[in-house]
Amino acid sequence: MNCAPLILFAFNRLDTLKRCVDSLLENEEAAASDLFVFVDGPRPERSEDFIHVNSVREYVKTISGFKSLHYRFAECNRGLAPSVIDGITTVIEQYGRAIVIEDDLYVSGNFLAFLNAGLERYKDNSRVFSICAYTNAVKRPKDYPYDAYFCTRSSSWGWATWKDRWDNVDWNLTDWPAQKRYARAFNKWGGSDCWKMLNDWHKGQNSSWAIRFCYSQFLQNKLSLFPLVSKVGNEGFDGRGTHGKKWSRFRYVLDSSSDKEFRLPDIVEINPGLDKQALSYHSIPSRIWSRIMYLLH
Repeated sequence: MNCAPLILFAFNRLDTLKRCVDSLLENEEAAASDLFVFVDGPRPERSEDFIHVNSVREYVKTISGFKSLHYRFAECNRGLAPSVIDGITTVIEQYGRAIVIEDDLYVSGNFLAFLNAGLERYKDNSRVFSICAYTNAVKRPKDYPYDAYFCTRSSSWGWATWKDRWDNVDWNLTDWPAQKRYARAFNKWGGSDCWKMLNDWHKGQNSSWAIRFCYSQFLQNKLSLFPLVSKVGNEGFDGRGTHGKKWSRFRYVLDSSSDKEFRLPDIVEINPGLDKQALSYHSIPSRIWSRIMYLLH
C-alpha cells in the first residue's frame, strides 16, 4: 500500500500524545507512513505551558517507528485553527493527500488501513470530500453490504483528504452577507448546530477550522465516507484540552477487530437510514440533552 503522510497536531499534553502515537504504531502501515508533527507554542499568560510544551517537544524528537519523522515547533501560541490550516497546506502541497489526527485521539489497529483504502478508492471521484475514521454509533441497515457509508457532514476526529479538495476551501469567507442566505439550508444539510458554529466563528467567538471545512463541503454538495464502526476514540473529554469538555453526547464503539479488507460503497450516494442516524446526534433534542449533561458534569 502506498501510504499517505500522517499529520499530527500537538500542544501541551504529553500523556495523551504518547497514547496517540502508541496507538498509531499498532498500525503496521505506520512503518510505511511519513509522520509530520506540529506542536503549538505556549500561551504567554499560562506559565505552566512552557514546561508542558517543552516536554512535548522533547518527546516528539524521540518518536520512531514511522517511515520518517518531521516536526515543527511554533515559537509562540498560534491556536489550533491556524496551526491546522498551515500545517495541512504545507504537507498536502508536497504529497497531494494527507491523513490528519490531533493529540487527544487514539486509534484502532486498522485506522491507517481504512483511511488509506478510502483515499485510494475515491481519489478520482471529486464528489468525495474527505475520508473520516470516526463515526457516531449507528446500526447497519438490513441487507446493507458495505463496511462504510456516506454522510453529508464530515468529522475532524481522524480524517483524510486530497489536495484538490483542500484547495477549494475558502477559509476567509470575506463576502459574509452573501453567506447568510444559506443559514437554514446549512442546518438542514448538516445538523441544527452548523450555522451557529459558523456564525460564532465570524463573530470571533470560536476559531474552528472544521466548521469552515464543513461549510465548503456543503456549498459544493459533496460527501464524506465514514466507517460503520469507529476507528478513533477521543481523549478530549477530560476537560484539559483547548476545546475540551468533561461530557459529550457523541458515543462510539471503537473497532477492536483486525480487519483490513473493507467493502466500500461502489456508488457515492447517501443511505437515508444511516445518514439520519448519524445526523441525529446534531438534532435540537440531542443538543439540549447534551447541554444539561454537560452542566451536571
